[in-house]
Amino acid sequence: MWTRHEHEPGLFDAGHCRACARETGLLGHYWRVQEEESSLRAAVRWARQARSYAIWALGMSGVGILLTAIALLRG
Repeated sequence: MWTRHEHEPGLFDAGHCRACARETGLLGHYWRVQEEESSLRAAVRWARQARSYAIWALGMSGVGILLTAIALLRG
């Protein structure tokens, strides 16, 4: 059974076209690629969150150093 595709005839991308993957027997590969892409998006989200926490921690440590220097100068 032929399926209507969104891409040009002759182009095959089993990682992104479920119909092509099913027709060629690469559905397992399709699911693996989808899971890897999902993992990549999650890793990027974690990295962005870690970066914001690192910036916040760096700012707070700067404030702490500044307060310590002021306390030392005041005696």
